[in-house]
Amino acid sequence: MNYDPNLTETVLLATLSVHALLTVELFRALFAQNLKLIVIKIFSVLRFLCLGLTGLAFYVRAETFLPILWGVSVIGIFVLLGSLVYVLRTNRSSVAIWYTLSWGFTFAGLLAEVAFVSGMTSKLSGIFNAQVGAVASALLTAIALAERFRMEKTRRLAAQTQAVSALRQYRDNYNTLPIGIFALDEFGAFTGYNPAFSEMLGLPAFSASSERLTWSTLFGRESLDDLEISLRGARVSDLEIFRPGSNGEGQWYLVRASHKAVGIEGSFQDVTARKRAEDRFKHLADHDPLTDLLNIRGLSSAVNKAIDRVEDGAQCSLAFVDLDRFKLVNDLFGHFAGDQVLIQIAQRLRNRFASPHVLGRMGGDEFVMVLNDCSPAAAKAECEQLLREIVDQPYHVGDKAFAVTCSIGLAEFHAGMLERDALAACDRACAEAKSHGGSAVVVYAANDAAMVEQLDEIRLISLMRQQLPVERLFIVMQPIVSLSAPYANLNYEVLLRMRDADGSVILPGRFIAAAERNGLMADIDRWVLNTVLEWLEQHPEHRDRVNFAAINLSGASLNDERFLQDAMAAIRRYPRSAARVCFEITESVALYDLKNTRRFVDRVRSFGSMVALDDFGAGYTSFNYLKELPADLVKIDGSFIRLLDTQPANYAITRAILDLSHQIGMSVVAEWVESAEVLDALIGLGVDYGQGFLLARPLSSEALVPARNSGSLVQDEAAITLLNTHRPPVFQRPNVLGRSQDVVRRHP
Repeated sequence: MNYDPNLTETVLLATLSVHALLTVELFRALFAQNLKLIVIKIFSVLRFLCLGLTGLAFYVRAETFLPILWGVSVIGIFVLLGSLVYVLRTNRSSVAIWYTLSWGFTFAGLLAEVAFVSGMTSKLSGIFNAQVGAVASALLTAIALAERFRMEKTRRLAAQTQAVSALRQYRDNYNTLPIGIFALDEFGAFTGYNPAFSEMLGLPAFSASSERLTWSTLFGRESLDDLEISLRGARVSDLEIFRPGSNGEGQWYLVRASHKAVGIEGSFQDVTARKRAEDRFKHLADHDPLTDLLNIRGLSSAVNKAIDRVEDGAQCSLAFVDLDRFKLVNDLFGHFAGDQVLIQIAQRLRNRFASPHVLGRMGGDEFVMVLNDCSPAAAKAECEQLLREIVDQPYHVGDKAFAVTCSIGLAEFHAGMLERDALAACDRACAEAKSHGGSAVVVYAANDAAMVEQLDEIRLISLMRQQLPVERLFIVMQPIVSLSAPYANLNYEVLLRMRDADGSVILPGRFIAAAERNGLMADIDRWVLNTVLEWLEQHPEHRDRVNFAAINLSGASLNDERFLQDAMAAIRRYPRSAARVCFEITESVALYDLKNTRRFVDRVRSFGSMVALDDFGAGYTSFNYLKELPADLVKIDGSFIRLLDTQPANYAITRAILDLSHQIGMSVVAEWVESAEVLDALIGLGVDYGQGFLLARPLSSEALVPARNSGSLVQDEAAITLLNTHRPPVFQRPNVLGRSQDVVRRHP
């Protein structure tokens, strides 16, 4: 066989490049996980260089190939040494140490060869040279590889042990979890479930050989459809399902499921207790906890449903039951006894009003019944029967028996009625029943005047609550005539009026009473006071002719600190006009808080204003308090004046009030002067002022501006004759003719 030196050279060159490639790959295999990403990329470049050198060895000569190989080798050696130093610093593993020693022996053998070639030694050592170093290096590299294989094996065994432990733990959890775990195939058949699942549903333990069990068998086909629908487009879905039980109650379960490669897997939890608690909370949200009747929230829904039924032509009514003086039961025998009585009353309501009627408790001792499909006559008969059952049969709590009475208001629903209108109507009917002494039934039918009035009041109050409709309010003035000197001064009372949306005038008794019941009088009194003061300020010539202009104040305003502050601010803003104002305070208000009333009287009189006690004698009059309250006028209630000429008692009371008032320095005004006989008697008694339709009806402010005195406004001929022919009594006060100078002196 012929020897080819070129082939031998090529094989040697290729062997060198392959050795370099294997060195790079071995280092990468041993320490890739310890190197940074940039270093791994450098090793990838070295790999491609070594591969290129291997291919190049077949095309170039040794003199060309070796310089390139040594250049690449030098770069590779520096990269390997640098990486090795980094590995030793960061991770001193046994593999790194053995590999470092292999490189050390390699370099030691090379150094021995270099020393021999350079003449540093006379002959090559037989003990340690390049060949010995290469063998030692190969041996140490093999040890490093073995150590790496051993570490990998140890790591794999540890991972296997950990996996087995995790599998065992999962199996234990699967078998001991209180939450059910299940798996279904694509047809809805169970492919497995844990003991908790079988215990919840009373199933035998799962076995592959068991009879095929499906989801539809346990929960129905619809439940499986719901489960599949809930998983459409969702990775995980929660679904609550109900399984009827033999006891009629059944169980609720929460299913959390997810799609797998084939079928469905999920968890299964019994949430019956939670669902029952939620149902209980929902029940309590609409029911009274003591009587289990509907509360205000639940009644609201029932009332609105009844109104809807009325819209469809049904007949429905609303009854309001208020126990009379029930507070005495709680005060005398304790709240426990009171609660037991309320529970018994609720039971009597159930016995009397079954479905479709709806019962509720508004709170305290008030109950409401929505009577569906019941004519007004039938509703009234049922309420009267209920009244007898409540009143006639005593209530037993322990060894005690209680007698309870009640008042019932019944209002008929009609189309277009609002919930608040219905409740307010039956509440007012109940209040009317109470005002009759209790133990009565008062009915408001849909077309009754009382119902119409109530609804109008509700509409009016709703309007006034949103914003005081000042554009509808206006004032008129009724002259107050001096009976001794009618042409000497100008006096009048300011009266409030209100226009309805159609322009008609609403009677004061309607909107003022409604405002008092709903806490709006302070706003109205504030508007009246500011309006009168501004009007007087705008008409100074008229103001200077006025002796006094009377303005009524409600008791609510006198007890409203904000109103009092606003009133004082208005008086300070218009001092000359305020000096012509006379504030009228009813006797009952003055007596309710005498100290507070006295403080108000002193403050307004310090600004020159007058004070009158209105409706004197209508309440529980105590003459003693007159001396405690420095008023300027006393207005005798019209109930005494109207029949003064025919009722001796009225005459005597009027004379007593008159004499006492004059003795303590107060002038007297008689209201409701409506006949010449009454006027003649008043003049004879010596009453200072008269007010009534006989003397003058209320006038507009425009008609009053040119008047120079009150007498000129009297139109009745009989009244004019009496005023002109009667002489003033000898005990007539000298200062009733005017107060302009006196006011100026008292004004600060």
